[in-house]
Amino acid sequence: MLDEISFRDATAHDDETIKQMIRRARLDITSLKWQNFRVAEHNGQICAIGQVKRYPNANELGSLVTLREYRGQGIAGTLINQLEEKVGFPLYLLCEAKMEAYYNRFGYQTISWFDAPTVLKLKTSFAIPLRIFGIRVLIMRKLAA
Repeated sequence: MLDEISFRDATAHDDETIKQMIRRARLDITSLKWQNFRVAEHNGQICAIGQVKRYPNANELGSLVTLREYRGQGIAGTLINQLEEKVGFPLYLLCEAKMEAYYNRFGYQTISWFDAPTVLKLKTSFAIPLRIFGIRVLIMRKLAA
């Protein structure tokens, strides 16, 4: 099926679809700029998205969403690879602890809060109270391809 998927940079026309996918996935709705996204399409429908948020001292891989019926086919992995090629390394991401093994497969390693760029330290400060509910947010980094 992966050979039937096309990948491209997002356009202004994709903006509302991107925002809807992010909301449905309950991901961070801040800093959603369609210009930062790549999308995967199947039969003219967006089936996966991902972006890199650019900060002064760090780039963050984020907003990675694949529609349920398209999961397990390597689409998200292809998006990750394409986004990495576009921006280079180091590249950071924030994720729930349950996603750690998934991102390990692509070479991302969990780092301590102290080793993270300041912008990501600030972003994760919101997550501290979530630990009460068993939700732990990790900071991960990949240094090279």
